[in-house]
Amino acid sequence: MSKGTALLRQQNEKRTLALLRAGKHSSRQEIATALGLSKNTISLIVDKFIKDGVIKEVGINEQGGVGRPRIQLRLQTEAYKSIGILIQHSYFQYVVTDYCSAILDKGSIPMDEDDPERYIEKLIELCSTLIEQHPETLGIGVAVPALVDPIEGAVHFSSHLSWRSVRLKEKMDARLPIQTKVLNLVKAAALAPSSGLPKENAANSFYLRIDEGIGGAHIMDSQIYSGASWTAGEAGHLCVEPDGPLCSCGQKGCLEALVSIPAIIKQIQKVQPDIKNDGDLERYLTGNGAELPSFHKIMQQSGQYVGMAVSQIILLLNPAYIVIDSPFEKLDSFKHSVISTVESRALRFPTEKTKILFIKSHFASSIGAAFAVILDFEKE
Repeated sequence: MSKGTALLRQQNEKRTLALLRAGKHSSRQEIATALGLSKNTISLIVDKFIKDGVIKEVGINEQGGVGRPRIQLRLQTEAYKSIGILIQHSYFQYVVTDYCSAILDKGSIPMDEDDPERYIEKLIELCSTLIEQHPETLGIGVAVPALVDPIEGAVHFSSHLSWRSVRLKEKMDARLPIQTKVLNLVKAAALAPSSGLPKENAANSFYLRIDEGIGGAHIMDSQIYSGASWTAGEAGHLCVEPDGPLCSCGQKGCLEALVSIPAIIKQIQKVQPDIKNDGDLERYLTGNGAELPSFHKIMQQSGQYVGMAVSQIILLLNPAYIVIDSPFEKLDSFKHSVISTVESRALRFPTEKTKILFIKSHFASSIGAAFAVILDFEKE
């Protein structure tokens, strides 16, 4: 087999895996038709995957008595695995997922370490253990609250971690038997199957995440658009209140300085001093505290600020979908304020063509980082 033929065969194998992962094509004939390949070519690929334990035959589709019965195929989803890690200042979170992003193992490790070298040493120790426990692992995805060069896998700057010019991928690759992929944590979350972004008809979408900070990801042609300096989608630093509080970026009135979880907690503490952290906030959101007039007012104002940012995103990017991932997704005062502000500030026609969705995802950044490894594997 020539080098070119071998490469084409490998590409077709990866395309076959991607179709089966999506779960829409489950017979040799369906896969061949979808990929524009001969059934013989697909049969050779499928037979190889069955022998390797990657695919199994699971039954016959009788097709209502029309045509020959088709043998149905299914991925052995644990044949390939991926590790996803979310780095935060006080802890890092990890997941091990199967090929379809189901979590097989998860946990978090507290950290009290500002030095990136010692932090990375802890990451490497964890990854070594996980790889030993899950030898099917294809790679490691690391999501960082930072300005990241996704090609070099380097952390350019992180105000949350106080890291600057840290070559994270290079350091981890030198010590581990599999490759590492480094992403900004919000862009990683946007990739996660749980991100809420529709998988079809959403080639141009925007994902906005409200957490310890606020970030965004612009999806173009179903890919994350990073921009010339990897800062595309940084909606947290849109100015929504010129005389507002000072943001960590040095500007006043950024969305992040007004609506991030720490900013919301600070506002609530003025009327409810017992609120200390985001764990307290979660209990507050799901309890009677959400009904208090003071909290209702804070959520209305927060929704207005988010709506101001979203209206700018609609005007500039004209996305088909905007997903707002936050702890406030069930609060009508927040959601109604976002929608009404957008309707009053953005042009009517593009606004009517943009669907705004509210969700709260869990483990999104770590799952998305793991999923990025799967996507890269299918593109190799």
